[in-house]
Amino acid sequence: MKSRRVPPRVWARLIDNLRSRGLGVDGVGSFDYDELRLIGSYSSTSIDQILFFHSAGDLQRACHAKQVKHGDIVYFNAGSMFWKKPGLIESATTGCNCTHATFIGEDIQSEGNGHADRSLPNQLYFEPFAYPLEKKAMHGYIAPCRSTLHDYQKHFNLRIGVYVQEFSVGPDEIDAIAKLINENPSIYNLGLAWGGINGKAIGGVTGDGYWNQRFMGRKWDFNAAPTDSMQLLNPEDHRMVQKAFQAAAWAQVGTVFDVGHDENVGPTLKGAVCHPNQMN
Repeated sequence: MKSRRVPPRVWARLIDNLRSRGLGVDGVGSFDYDELRLIGSYSSTSIDQILFFHSAGDLQRACHAKQVKHGDIVYFNAGSMFWKKPGLIESATTGCNCTHATFIGEDIQSEGNGHADRSLPNQLYFEPFAYPLEKKAMHGYIAPCRSTLHDYQKHFNLRIGVYVQEFSVGPDEIDAIAKLINENPSIYNLGLAWGGINGKAIGGVTGDGYWNQRFMGRKWDFNAAPTDSMQLLNPEDHRMVQKAFQAAAWAQVGTVFDVGHDENVGPTLKGAVCHPNQMN
């Protein structure tokens, strides 16, 4: 069940009511962290609170904003971990100004600072922050990366899972994600939440599963790392972005087409209902 229009107190009462009738409720999840904490506080029984994020970078920023607590359960879109060659603006905002990286100990040079795994199909690369600390050290990343997901997982004792938009992920991409998750249980200890048929992907689809969440998800900050005194990353836009995450129009991230223009408010995004592809 899900709804953006139900008050937290009502959700808590519903959970208690379901449990009193013998129904199992394992947890409740939301992109709205304040709402999630309120549901937990109103419920008369303990319930797992699952924090959802659009990207790994959003999770990183929530940690620095002290919205993530020790032992939290968190999920983010695994498509945000695929490496893509950064443009000038992305290089400036993420702190990574490298157009290529060399991996010590391997006779491989690849464009970008992604991890070069020869077993991944079609030259798919993941960002270095997606790997455990020991692998990062073993492969000798030259590209600057002060921290990885493993740093934050250990610092906050997080339970981390990932998901994708099933109708927008190709078979090669989901294979690569599954391989990454299965080989690194020390980070992704909750695995991959797959809402499709087990072992099946939609035929004829290419994509990383990030879909239109890429328009909201923020990049990993390569200059940041967890400390005992966490500070906001990009505080000037933090509140604005949080409000956008929670706005009804973006609760289920809409399909974004061309950018229109309204003389009163400036550029606007046009949206439309998306009809997922059918299985072959």
